[in-house]
Amino acid sequence: MKSKYDVVILGAGHNGLVAATYLARAGLSVLLLEKNDYIGGATTSQKVFADYDARLSRYSYLVSLFPEKIIRELGLNLKLRRRATASFTPYVMDGQHNGLLLSNVSEETSQQSMFELTGNHTEYEQMKKFYNLSRVFAEHVWDTMLEPLVAKEDFRRWFD
Repeated sequence: MKSKYDVVILGAGHNGLVAATYLARAGLSVLLLEKNDYIGGATTSQKVFADYDARLSRYSYLVSLFPEKIIRELGLNLKLRRRATASFTPYVMDGQHNGLLLSNVSEETSQQSMFELTGNHTEYEQMKKFYNLSRVFAEHVWDTMLEPLVAKEDFRRWFD
């Protein structure tokens, strides 16, 4: 093993792997270090909460933020898959452990889980409104992720 590198990257999650690949392709010598015996980040889903059967991407749940442009540029043979579990948030209410489970595949599951937490059906509808606003925001911002920052004035115009 060499003793000198142009770049040392700590963490072989998806971001570390992508950065190491781009830097190596640019001609730099790169050392990529990972504390575990497996790669991490959004490359893995694990059962994070022992009492709940919800496999999550250990808080790197934003795998959807892995742009197609990177997949194309690096020539990756990669297909992103949507998990059944959108999110899981454990909570304790009245001494009982439970969790808010939002599903990517069953709106009924999400509605029921929200009802169990809040005791009403309006909260789920409010959450859907928020997610729709977030989707509109993401549609405008998504393509700028790999580009230079957009001027504040231009950014505001998108939402006027």
